[in-house]
Amino acid sequence: MTNPFKEYKKNSIYTMTKGELLILLFDEAVKRLNQSKILMENQDFENANIQLERIRSIFNYLIATLDDSYELSRDLANMYTFFIIETIKASSSKSIKHIDDILPIVKDLRNTWAEADVLARKRN
Repeated sequence: MTNPFKEYKKNSIYTMTKGELLILLFDEAVKRLNQSKILMENQDFENANIQLERIRSIFNYLIATLDDSYELSRDLANMYTFFIIETIKASSSKSIKHIDDILPIVKDLRNTWAEADVLARKRN
């Protein structure tokens, strides 16, 4: 028997616009950055690393889905790669400094995408 909540969640993701999905991914990255920071502060480096790995997966996915024919895509790929590198540094140094360095940037970028999504919906 299938779980109705899981079916609903799966269907809602399949019916999202590209903008909504992008914002969801950024929300998830912000949430996991905050979780990894708390875990590191509590010296739970194993679980912090799991969260940081998931963040890297999100940004690797975002890089893979970029359209390379636009200059903006190259700039975004560089930024996402920077986020990945900083999470690797956070994991290896067991320091929240690298998380603190990127968290405001990720939040700002998330908000920028949300504003762009609103503008795109108004045009359509």
